[in-house]
Parts: sequence; C-alpha cells; structure tokens
Amino acid sequence: MFYSSVKSRGSKFIFNLIQSNTKNGTPFSHVIYTIIMEWVGLVAKKINIPSTLFWIQPATVFDVYYYRFTDYSDYFKNYDAKDKIIELPGLPPLSPIDFPSFVFDDVESSNWAVKSIKRQIKKIQVVLVNTFDALEFDALRILKHVTMVGIGPSIPSTFLDDNTFRADMIEISSKNYMDWLNSKDKGSVIYIAFGSYSKISSQLIEEIGHGLLKCGRPFLWVIREGQDGDKMEDKLSCKDELEKQGKIVSWCSQVEVLKHPYVGCFLTHCGWNSTLESIASKVPIVACPLWNDQVCNAKLIQDVWKNGVRVNVSESGVVDRDEFNRCITIVMGDGEEGKN
Repeated sequence: MFYSSVKSRGSKFIFNLIQSNTKNGTPFSHVIYTIIMEWVGLVAKKINIPSTLFWIQPATVFDVYYYRFTDYSDYFKNYDAKDKIIELPGLPPLSPIDFPSFVFDDVESSNWAVKSIKRQIKKIQVVLVNTFDALEFDALRILKHVTMVGIGPSIPSTFLDDNTFRADMIEISSKNYMDWLNSKDKGSVIYIAFGSYSKISSQLIEEIGHGLLKCGRPFLWVIREGQDGDKMEDKLSCKDELEKQGKIVSWCSQVEVLKHPYVGCFLTHCGWNSTLESIASKVPIVACPLWNDQVCNAKLIQDVWKNGVRVNVSESGVVDRDEFNRCITIVMGDGEEGKN
C-alpha cells in the first residue's frame, strides 16, 4: 500500500516537473534514478527522455543480485547450510552470512523492493555505480551483458582534496565535539556511528559501551535518538564511566570527523556511504553489519580490501563486549588490518 501510494504520487510529481521545465525552456536531457525508484525511469521512458539507473551499493552487490535473478539462481538453493560456500564468476567465495539480506528471499512472495530489483536487473544494459576502478575493477567488468560505469565515490571533491573542508549540511548550534577531538593524540580516537536510519538495539549499545571501556581508548560515539525521542545513551548502565573516557553526541559531520588526523578507527554498520567515506579518509574499520548490503560490504572490508576487521556474532546472535574489544585492539594496534 505504501509503495503503491509513493509510486502513484511520485510518478505524477516527476511527470509534472519534467513538463514544467520543458515549457519554461529548461528541459531535462537525462534522468538518473535509484533502484527503489523504478517508476522514475518508467515516467522518463513514457515521455521519451533517456534514463539511467544509479546503483548506490558496491558493484559486487549488483553482481550478486544479477547472478541471483538470472542464470545462477540454482546456486542460491539450500543456503541454510552454514558451511556452504557459493562461488560465483569473478567474485570472492561467499558464505550465507556474506550475502545481502534479500538475496535468499522468495521473489514471488517477498516485498516490492526485491521484485523491483528483479525486474530491473533482468533488462538493464547500462548502470552507473557509486564505486571506482581502484576499488572494484573486476566487479565492474565481470558481467557480459551489462555495462557498469564507476562514477564514485560520491563524496564532495573538496572533502577529497582540501584539508580545510567543512561539511555543514545540517546546521547545529555547537561543534564542541571538534574541540574535544582536537585535544586528543594523533590516531588515538575511536569513532562510532551506525548511520542515519539504522535502528540498533539497547543490548547492542550496551555491549559496545562495555567494549569501549575494556579497550580504554578515547572515543567519539554518535547515538541517535530513539523513535520516540528517547535518549538511547541514558539506558546505558555504564554511561557515567563512558563519559569520563570519551564523548557521546547525537550528530556530527561524519566526513569532517573521519578526515581528522586524530581519528584512528571507525566502528560502523558498513553502510556503503560510510564505507566509502572511511576508505577515502584512510581510516581502518571495525565492521559490525546489521542487514542488507552491509554484510557483503563487511566481507569485502575484511577479506578483499583488508582495511578492517569484521566482528564475530555469538551463537546467541549477539556481538559481545569482548569481541568489540578484540576487534578494536587489532585495528588500533599493530595487526595487519591496522597497518593497511
């Protein structure tokens, strides 16, 4: 119901916008859209405007979906075998925990997002991808019937080139977290953030908190408010101890923080934007994926690009405090992951 409403209202809006610009003498010559906005491409086609899909996840993840919904669908059967390794042409060996969340869904009965991906994957010929050759050279070229063009990373060029860049896209009254960060030593601070939309449990927050206490290093931790406006950090049993060791904020300019020379590690959910920003900033990662493409991103971070360590989940489905401490120590210490 929600998707149908968005599609209907969104299609009407895009159609009117294109028509209005044409009448005003500023017509659109091309339309770029993302995978969940398939209807944008359909509107463009209806009025004879060229359009192209912009894939905002890794090229590797696109390859996985392409194989899943074309000639290699049989490879994904009996995926519940934990020790099963799936080898797809041109990709690293993957186990079930390395695949995007929706790959194993029953397409005929699953949600609109999976059905939309399947429809588009089967007919697409050219796709723009938020990645770059130096990172995913092979993944951009292994599909014979699809031309993939890496146009990333989609990070402001001033951030990539200018040490004085400031990313003030959201106006805030204070930047005292930067003053705090400036008071620390080079490469000493752990930065923790789980994206703008990810919902993490109180249990996971608690384990991260105790893991930070165990490692004993300064940290800058972004904890967003709960859906009801609750301050999630107030539920931490160790909040007072944590505030003596580090700083908790509700928001910060992530690109600015990652570029800061005093940041030495990024504990992240491995959203693709966060992953790219960390790579561009040369900050090693502790990967704690939650769902969707994040689990595949974590696999690439640890085993392919080798710029971080992925946390292990216990048999009870929890990442415990000792595991966070172990991974942070590796990345911040003398391990190979930290060096890379």
